[in-house]
Amino acid sequence: MPLLYLRHDGYGSILIARLVLLCLAARVFASCQTPGPAFPPLRLTNSSPSLKELTTKLNDVISGALDGEDTYWSESTTSFAIQLTSADETLWSSYFTAKILGEYKDSEPTLVTGDTAFRAASITKTFTVYALLLEKRINLEDAITKYLPALKDGHMKDKWAVDFDQITIRSLASQLSGIARETGQSDLALDRHEMPEEPVKNGFPPIRADDEHLGPCQKTESDRPCTASDVIGRARNRSMVFYPNYRSTYSNVAYSLLGLALENVTGQAFPDIIASSILEPLGMHSTSFSKPKDAEGVIPYGFNNWRTDLGADNPTGGIYCTANDFSKYLRSILSSLLLPRAVTNAWLKPHSWGMSGVMSATGMPWEILRSTKLTKDGRGVDVITKAGGLWGYSSLIVLMPEFGLGMTILVAGDHRALGELTARLTGTIVSAFEEFARTETRRAFAGSYAAISARDSLPSMNSSLVLAVDDVGPGIRIAAWISRDVDFLKVYGHLKGMPDDKDAWEARLIPSNLEHDYGTVREEIWRATATLKPNAARKSSVWDDFCLTDVDFLTYGGFSIEEFRFIRGRNGEVESVVLNGLRITLFKEERSSQNSGPQEIMMIQE
Repeated sequence: MPLLYLRHDGYGSILIARLVLLCLAARVFASCQTPGPAFPPLRLTNSSPSLKELTTKLNDVISGALDGEDTYWSESTTSFAIQLTSADETLWSSYFTAKILGEYKDSEPTLVTGDTAFRAASITKTFTVYALLLEKRINLEDAITKYLPALKDGHMKDKWAVDFDQITIRSLASQLSGIARETGQSDLALDRHEMPEEPVKNGFPPIRADDEHLGPCQKTESDRPCTASDVIGRARNRSMVFYPNYRSTYSNVAYSLLGLALENVTGQAFPDIIASSILEPLGMHSTSFSKPKDAEGVIPYGFNNWRTDLGADNPTGGIYCTANDFSKYLRSILSSLLLPRAVTNAWLKPHSWGMSGVMSATGMPWEILRSTKLTKDGRGVDVITKAGGLWGYSSLIVLMPEFGLGMTILVAGDHRALGELTARLTGTIVSAFEEFARTETRRAFAGSYAAISARDSLPSMNSSLVLAVDDVGPGIRIAAWISRDVDFLKVYGHLKGMPDDKDAWEARLIPSNLEHDYGTVREEIWRATATLKPNAARKSSVWDDFCLTDVDFLTYGGFSIEEFRFIRGRNGEVESVVLNGLRITLFKEERSSQNSGPQEIMMIQE
């Protein structure tokens, strides 16, 4: 490590601590992987040759799910609509109509297509948060009582009563409010679908149907929908599940309250808020909170909630939507069409660990999986989802920002189909797009780069770079790095606290997702990082999985030496890389004889 002369004050102590932690992180926590995303999102379209092979594979997955002996759900009573989309267009779709359907009252059944309406249930919660983020008059850090003052009054007098002054809009949206789950639905005392037998036969005490604790609304499918006063009254008179912000627990009531807050602020009914702020701008003309004509949807066989009006609970699960509309919806998030990119980035982040599972987290209201089982190199890939379920309907939307993809799976019938279809499709999609991205990155970036001495009057300009994209391993590997006749890869490893043994570690570049299009060329910024290679002989430690990444630690003359600015031509291939920290531009070998003006502008001259 470099020798530093520091004052003996807090700033010096902090810097020393950072340097020590950097060394420790490099030398001790050897299980750390280079962080993802590993490659920039692909810009595939329906005409891309790579997509044809994937389409065949995905169609085979669907055929296997429908025909396979290990399928454990009933395809005779189960319909589905599935779409995969990029940030620009739908890439693949699959539809299936069950042989046996439910009761159609106002029209005859039709085949399932991309325009067929399903009940999307709790995916509605993402629309509620979307509307909150678009509503400038609501601050996520405000207490809910600012917008619903009725929550202050008349609550039960109990030491475990909820203090809504301590619960923010953000806490409600991220499932950290600690309040009860339901306003009245699914109570085992009356719900014969959850518990077909009489509860007393299963050890429960007898409860009268008019017991005051059961609530006034929607206890059964024949009950009236809950009103705003019902929702507020139930919220005030239920004990807390956890203290606010202690840990996440699922609450439908939380989202009903968020919907009421939106109504109070805007003076509009909740369905009108969603229509004006989201549905109309995105052209989602087949999405609604009102039941469509039966022929416009799919009604499964058996008991279902196709006709159930959720009333004031609409913000938590009331929407009807189609696969085509959901693809428009997901594209708007992937491309930040309605929100600033910074807001979208924050929205897609986790807010708390999951209640179970070390790779699960909860967001607003996302259910997030970080899986190490989807790629060859075992790096973590974030799969951002929201599921929904009502009787007869199971649904899921998936965002994979690393690959620029969104997926919708809508099921009417056996709910088990959702889990199987999701598992089969996700692995196939990620594996294919990982390979597509690796191949494209290798084509565009891999190769040798060198300085052109004729362009510089500086002495000792023997500077070069060799980049490789391996069959296994994230991002771009720096195979060799020379700066002014010095083995700079060795210098960089020393500065990052890596071992002297060059085979024990590697330097890689990861995309920052920062890019700018100049018309004829595009600039992309990547960041360097160094990690130890796995060492099976090393004794394992409880700290093996404690990994912190810093890709802007090393600066020289005011510029990061870990910033790599690549210039890509019209065909997507890299022409040069600007290293501002080293005050040099390196040109890809096969392009070194070509004139390239923009690099001169972006390079910091000595």
